[in-house]
Amino acid sequence: MTITTVTAVVIDTNKRLRGSMPVQVEFDAYGPVRVQHAGQIYRYTGKEGRSLDRDLATREMATIDDARLWMTLDALQIWED
Repeated sequence: MTITTVTAVVIDTNKRLRGSMPVQVEFDAYGPVRVQHAGQIYRYTGKEGRSLDRDLATREMATIDDARLWMTLDALQIWED
């Protein structure tokens, strides 16, 4: 697995643009498995889906305290949940 820093476009729970933010992401062969975002560590939950607005493949990520987000497989877009 590889760890890299990417600049992701972040959308909040009210569908408002929060802007571009650097995030550290660890990838497996298919997409993100661990991400550090807004001071928290999120891990892949095993759920996959598609974004409704752009039909992009996504993965659900969650913290140990159950905060959740969805991110594209390239980690360039994040939707906070």
